[in-house]
Amino acid sequence: MAPAQQGPWLVLLDRLAVHLEAHKSDTSGGEDRKARNKKLVRILEDVCTVVRDAERKVAPEFAEVVENAHGMLNDALRYAYSQDGGFSTTISFAHSEDEPLVEDALEHAGSDILDAFFKVYTSLLKPGAPTPKLPAFVRIRPWTKSPRPHPLSTRLSRFRGGFAPSATPNTPLAHSIYQARAQLTVDSTIPSVPFDMSLSSDGNILATSSGSGWKAREPALHYYLLGHQSSDFLEGVTMDPGLSDVANYIATDESRKLVFLADDHRVKSFSFAPAASGKVPKRLPNVHTMNSQCDCDGPLALLPNGRLARAGRGKVAIWTLDALETHQDSPGKLIGEGTLSLDGSSRGDTSEIERSTGSPPSSIVSLASDPAYFPAVWHLHEPSGHLLCGEHAEESGGYACMSVDLEHGGKRVARYLGHGGEVERFATSQGDPNVFVTAGSDGYARLFDVRRPLPVLTFNTGLQREACNDVVLVHPDGIPTLFTAGDITQQVKTWDIRAEECVYELSTGNNAVAGLAWDDTRSSLYVATECRYVNRMGLRTGYRRARIPRWATWAAVEKEYKAHKEAARNGVVQEEYGGNDYPDVYDAYSYLDEDGDGTDEESDDEADEDDVDEAYSADMRWPTKCFHKESFFGYAYDAGEHTLLRWHFKDTPDITQLPASTSAD
Repeated sequence: MAPAQQGPWLVLLDRLAVHLEAHKSDTSGGEDRKARNKKLVRILEDVCTVVRDAERKVAPEFAEVVENAHGMLNDALRYAYSQDGGFSTTISFAHSEDEPLVEDALEHAGSDILDAFFKVYTSLLKPGAPTPKLPAFVRIRPWTKSPRPHPLSTRLSRFRGGFAPSATPNTPLAHSIYQARAQLTVDSTIPSVPFDMSLSSDGNILATSSGSGWKAREPALHYYLLGHQSSDFLEGVTMDPGLSDVANYIATDESRKLVFLADDHRVKSFSFAPAASGKVPKRLPNVHTMNSQCDCDGPLALLPNGRLARAGRGKVAIWTLDALETHQDSPGKLIGEGTLSLDGSSRGDTSEIERSTGSPPSSIVSLASDPAYFPAVWHLHEPSGHLLCGEHAEESGGYACMSVDLEHGGKRVARYLGHGGEVERFATSQGDPNVFVTAGSDGYARLFDVRRPLPVLTFNTGLQREACNDVVLVHPDGIPTLFTAGDITQQVKTWDIRAEECVYELSTGNNAVAGLAWDDTRSSLYVATECRYVNRMGLRTGYRRARIPRWATWAAVEKEYKAHKEAARNGVVQEEYGGNDYPDVYDAYSYLDEDGDGTDEESDDEADEDDVDEAYSADMRWPTKCFHKESFFGYAYDAGEHTLLRWHFKDTPDITQLPASTSAD
């Protein structure tokens, strides 16, 4: 380690603070908004550069540098998102040449969205005129012109190209994932869009919290016993947890076989342990009821030694589970003092509410370093025992991301800088104890080393002004891999962290992604999705007649799959996939012709898009303002309702196992 040096970093931050205040107070209006925004982003970049330089030179005052930088960044972001600042989102400002920004090679604005804009624009300026074609620079070529590394790569994937992926045949599971060899199962019986989702550590249960009933006002616990699911069907169970309001948070405890569900006032636990018959009862028995009406209405976390934590403003409530009264101790007896008041309950029918007030916390730990801090999202970093925490501006007025040590008085251990908005989710992996990933409301996923304050990699996961709703970090065969959740872009992207590339995206049936979960036991990715073309009454709106190419129908998928199986039985190698060894370097492909205007290939692309199966399309419907056209993926799939998707990665998936697309009512 280099010897410690005194340096000018605090002085530099003071100067930047002066620039920031001058920028905020300048109301002359002499510059346009774009130029002013660039100046503010430059200040944010310079603050991060000072921190990075102080870290590299082992500044003795490094902790103070990080703290001052946090204060400046937080202040600048509050201003940026204020009425005076005028930002709707910020671009990445914390990356550098050595800690780069990773972009998706296939950037596009969404063909259906642009088509809709052109139609409105034309109708206003030239009523009755035909809608012009999209210009070549925004037109996306059909799926048939994109790479496909394996004949069993799902047709609901869209690959990028031009790089050597980290997975090889010597890493078989990673190879299957990187080639999107996955079998899809869909459950459309979920009661509504999940607010939160938790998969137990050994993969025995996947549980979601959501609303149900009229306008989704009744609380619902929806769960799947993953060890009892078939390869072609997902069977979930929905039950009323007896809470007075819809639960926003959920957690699972594998060791005690418990699911915890929390509304604003109470936390209830439910057991998924087998009964005396050896089977798990469909209605999971309520074990604990905990009273969190101590201003602790935030997220839940399981702590070591059988403890449950719930976040509040400047404090954390903790229950020692083995010391709590249970509903099995005295069946029918309420837990806690008095009876729960039903005043203010959002439920239409209050008869199903269990009336225990609940056990009070075993202890309350104050966040001594940050008494006003409210962790709106957190995640236990198991190797250190610290909680990774992110605040939301609406709750506590800031954008701080930090780690907290509850075992030593709730003190702050480290700050993590560089977010341009709120942290939506955290993800860690047993494959690397020193890293974690954040999903940001500013549309970026950031990979951090727990020992460093700035991200080591930043991933631009979608469009500007689109949140990255969730992330999953996994290490199949030791290869670091990232999945990110698209909102407006309605997809899940798979990223090769070592290669710093997006490998492909998976279709979500034109649905926004609400949550992700990885089942390491079964190599499966679960994707909770929201259909925004269905209102709260369950009625679909904003659909048009579909235009599905012949090659994007289920019959085309089946025909191809049968041909592949027949060829494999006869020992025939399909040449387009490169012989017996499928290509490990995905061929680059161009969206334009060699002259850059797209004219040479335009007619071929239009032929593929215009080869519509009219008979098949007649009864099919497609959203008018979705992100992808029918020709973007190899199978035209619109979910038409909220769904849970399971992508099971394996060597030989059945790629014909595809859900039906939305048809005419």
